Amino acid sequence: MAGVGKDTLYRRWKSKEKLVQHLLTVLAAENVPVPADDDPRFALFVFLQDIVRLNTRSDFGSIVAGIVGESARNPEMAIAFRQFWSERRSIAGDIVRRIVDPATPDREIDRILDHLLGPIYYRLLLSGSPIDDEYLWDLIVAISWPTGESEN
Repeated sequence: MAGVGKDTLYRRWKSKEKLVQHLLTVLAAENVPVPADDDPRFALFVFLQDIVRLNTRSDFGSIVAGIVGESARNPEMAIAFRQFWSERRSIAGDIVRRIVDPATPDREIDRILDHLLGPIYYRLLLSGSPIDDEYLWDLIVAISWPTGESEN
């Protein structure tokens, strides 16, 4: 740690869980920004690349793996962790909404996100299988996009 005591930390964050949630949010926001590309599928591809890069080229992936384990034993950590993922999924959902018909129901957006993010985190956290650009693009083109999608 950077020479900061627990008292100093807990003045700003009321619990370990809130500190972890803040740390994850800051790291994700700094390293996985919303891509500003006119092609929404390419923006989604860049977003997914950034997720993989953050998890494989920094301590973020190890932190997430540790928090997954801690969340199984600590209900407060599980709640904070789910809140973090909810916020990040919302950002990914906004990118997906740029591809699909604006009337696409939230349930369908959630399905698409599961089909995109599930395999990535399965490989990152469980199998260790490689995730290259071809794999990420294959995830995007394999989606059964709802009708009314923009053609790019």
